[in-house]
Amino acid sequence: MINRKQFTFYFGKGIPMLAVLHFLELRSFFTDQKVEVPFPVTVEKLSDIWHCTPRYAKLITRKLSELGWISWQAGRGRGHTSKLTLLADADELLVSEAKTKMELGEMKEAMELMNRFGGATAKSFFLDWLSEGMGFSTQVVSDKLHDTLRFPVYRSIVTLDPCCAYYAFDTHIVSQVFNTLVTYDQESRKIVPCIAHSWESSSDARDWTFHLKKNVMFHHGRELTALDVVFSLDRLRLHPERFEPSWMLQDIEHLEAIDHKTVRVRLKKSNYLLLNFLSTVPASIVPEELVRKSEADFARQPIGTGPFRIAQLNERICVLEAFTAHFQGRPHLDRVEVLIFPEMELGSLKEPDWMSVMTSYGHTSKDQRDAVLQANGEWTSMETLFSCSNLLVFNQWKTGPQNHPAFREALHHIIDREQMVADLGGDRIYPAYGFRPRPPYAEAIAAARSHSRDDILALLAASGYSGEPFHLVTTTYHEADAQWIRERCEAFGVHVEVSVKEPYELADHLSSLADGQLFGNIFNNNEACELEMYLQKNYFWSAFDKQTAEEVKRAAESIIREPDEQERQRKLARLEDLMRQTHSILYLVHKKSNTSFHKSVRGVTINAFGWLDFHKIWFHPFVLN
Repeated sequence: MINRKQFTFYFGKGIPMLAVLHFLELRSFFTDQKVEVPFPVTVEKLSDIWHCTPRYAKLITRKLSELGWISWQAGRGRGHTSKLTLLADADELLVSEAKTKMELGEMKEAMELMNRFGGATAKSFFLDWLSEGMGFSTQVVSDKLHDTLRFPVYRSIVTLDPCCAYYAFDTHIVSQVFNTLVTYDQESRKIVPCIAHSWESSSDARDWTFHLKKNVMFHHGRELTALDVVFSLDRLRLHPERFEPSWMLQDIEHLEAIDHKTVRVRLKKSNYLLLNFLSTVPASIVPEELVRKSEADFARQPIGTGPFRIAQLNERICVLEAFTAHFQGRPHLDRVEVLIFPEMELGSLKEPDWMSVMTSYGHTSKDQRDAVLQANGEWTSMETLFSCSNLLVFNQWKTGPQNHPAFREALHHIIDREQMVADLGGDRIYPAYGFRPRPPYAEAIAAARSHSRDDILALLAASGYSGEPFHLVTTTYHEADAQWIRERCEAFGVHVEVSVKEPYELADHLSSLADGQLFGNIFNNNEACELEMYLQKNYFWSAFDKQTAEEVKRAAESIIREPDEQERQRKLARLEDLMRQTHSILYLVHKKSNTSFHKSVRGVTINAFGWLDFHKIWFHPFVLN
């Protein structure tokens, strides 16, 4: 048992990891043996445990004896049994070794060690130690204050290639590492300069010229040029078979670097959303020579011009460090450490007592957050509705019950959104009837579409449903919602089979084996991002039958060619209404983000992806002290 008050590290300089591993393998095999009680064992048995020769097994026992972790009394003569006594506490050795690896940045190795040998006690102690290091910290490094934000996420990073980023968290990290020609400002809902300081277009929105800022540096030290812009945009638009978002740039007829800092774009047709498309993450500017050299290496160690550079990236940790030469000014934070625990339950790591930012978009329990807020007046609470809604997307590319509109309508009425919110709670706040939270017509839609049980059964009968399974696929993040839907459907005689997949398995497009997919979408008011949902295969496109697909294409084309913003919004609203009429998409529930932060932390904002904008956070030193 670990003594938490007087935690003793056996580990010291000169003790190799291999010795720790050998002892843990020994203790794992002899789990029933008590500490300090001798028991018989042969050298041959130790050879089997360590998968080595008897000679090497003797060397291992000698080393472990010298360390004081075991006592070894060799048997006299060939074939005689020896006596082994376990002296060290395996949990203490395990936790201290895992802790050492964490401090060396070897998080993957630390977690593998803990998962292999850790019991409930060791894992609890290790997680408590990890929790104490979460949040904000300020240290003096080389006579300078060094600010670090460390936090856990319970999902894997699938990719940080801007052209392939699909999930909100991946997209958020990409936006910290890369920049685009222009940026969509959430508050003003306007396009603002970024890499391009100015631009002009012809009256018919077919010819565009972008003027690039000077001294925009990539993280590896080279200045960005117009050639990088041409390469990045061509890479996206010329490879639709590889990059789902390439549709955004299909209107481009020709890209040209006029000089070192000027890019000219010629379009096939008028496009009044080109700037919006160029503000999206897939249109991020990448260094040409590194991507050409090896796209695989670039994806593993991406290099951009953003406010943070990737210092370390693997399946267990993502470390961002401030890019001091950033053209918009270096971030106030010096370092961001994202610890990745995809197999762990949400909220498993405790939040620190203070000097942190706590968020409830699946990472901190509301009860825990509220308890801290009530107990500590040093905190400020900020609730943000970041327009995240859960969606059930039907797969019309596969034959199944979902092909019949009456079946889809029946599921729409079976899924009682109000009851879903009441039963599951958490960050679910109210029913969704579209992308936008609480549209003015939501209540009317809900009232008009309230059906009795007999009405629903009649719809199922009209669809020809005869009990065949409806295959629903989702990720662990939405598993609770999927299971709730399964139970609800069973009550109406609809058999739903839920499959939980890894995020990377669903990033390309809806699985051909699934009849429907459950996922979340974050709506950020950028018209480009709204059209993206309709036109990409890995979002809604597979939900459309032939007739609906043609209607969506015509509507999207009309929106892109429309110069008047208000008219574009009306057309987008009609497109959303088409989804409700055909029940191609079932909007389920809207979510919110609860963010709480210590009063020393300033510049806290939630960006378009529902995450903290690292670039803007800073500490007030007097309040901190």
